[in-house]
Amino acid sequence: MPETSRTDRVRGCLLGLAVGDALGAPLEGLTAQQIRTHYGKVRNYVDGVQAWKRKPYRWRMRGLYSDDTQQALALCDVMLRRGAVDQGELAGLYLAMADAEGPFLGAHRGVGRSFRQVVADLRMGVSPRWSGQIKPGIGAAMRIAPVGLFHDDPAELLVPVMEASLTTHRDVRSLAGALAVAHGVRRMAAGEARDPGLLLWLAADVARDEARMAAAGYADVVTAVDTHGRAVSKALAHAETLLDQPRERALPAMAEEANRHGAEPDCKRPTMGFPPACIPACLYVLLTTDSFEEAMLEMINLGGDADTTGAILGAMAGAHYGVDAIPGRWLDGLQNRDGVERRALAIAGRPADLAGIPDLVATEIELNARERACLPSPASLARGDRGANSVI
Repeated sequence: MPETSRTDRVRGCLLGLAVGDALGAPLEGLTAQQIRTHYGKVRNYVDGVQAWKRKPYRWRMRGLYSDDTQQALALCDVMLRRGAVDQGELAGLYLAMADAEGPFLGAHRGVGRSFRQVVADLRMGVSPRWSGQIKPGIGAAMRIAPVGLFHDDPAELLVPVMEASLTTHRDVRSLAGALAVAHGVRRMAAGEARDPGLLLWLAADVARDEARMAAAGYADVVTAVDTHGRAVSKALAHAETLLDQPRERALPAMAEEANRHGAEPDCKRPTMGFPPACIPACLYVLLTTDSFEEAMLEMINLGGDADTTGAILGAMAGAHYGVDAIPGRWLDGLQNRDGVERRALAIAGRPADLAGIPDLVATEIELNARERACLPSPASLARGDRGANSVI
């Protein structure tokens, strides 16, 4: 087989992130059993109409990604313009999207309560260094892949990951989770082996950075260090011991381990949005499957925080397998594929060629308008219609 180039790995990473997000977005919050009931086994994009008839804000146009990819693209744009993470500019872009026309916090799609509070605080003038929430969410990890593509040296990752993450998350578990994904992307994009040792290497990467946060100037802003300062590195190391276990044993064991690191409420399954749970679960699936498609289908059909686990796994699997491994039906059906791919090519071709990269805010406004235009009417739902964009 021909060797996968760095450019194809970068393209695979960003497109894989968007594909995984778009596959999982309509399934977010469903259990594996609910997914089977409504769709059988999901193999392509769905719009969510069947599962969310009473919650239209949960519907997605087929192939449309959510805030996970939106924030990753925002991070791409800032780094491509500045050559580094600029915390103020990134916060400004979040605000520009929030202030744009459209429902549900402007151009942002599918954002949660915590991100809404971040935007409210930023609007009130809170510094982006302090606007991050203190709950251990997964939002920093879901968007962080571009930072892993920008930095080849592991020693250089800590500061840009922190700068990209603190605006929304200040809990050490959230920050360490973002570091785990960034290091995973960095290693996969460099062509390192996808073998059991990856989990131990990543555990060591994260443990080193967990210990360096204070010395790097973040002691005043990071929370939960005394109680959970090694949570993510320990959860990654624990996951390595489960690689020879079948899924029905390994996945509950990862949830149990996550609960030892302060999950609130308790994780009943490892695909919930808690970093010590879902990041080891994504890596377990990456290491126990044999293709991009197999990994993604395994993950999204587990349910839970399916858009975020899809985005995280998609970024790492895409960086490993390269763009040619992503099924053509998923690439062809991905909304704004061109905008995602142009950013990937600019990252791979640094010094970046920014010509032709579409404006993010304008693009997301247009995508939201297209989504609203294709949603089924209440009358059609009452008749049981599946909608123009439902799965075939």
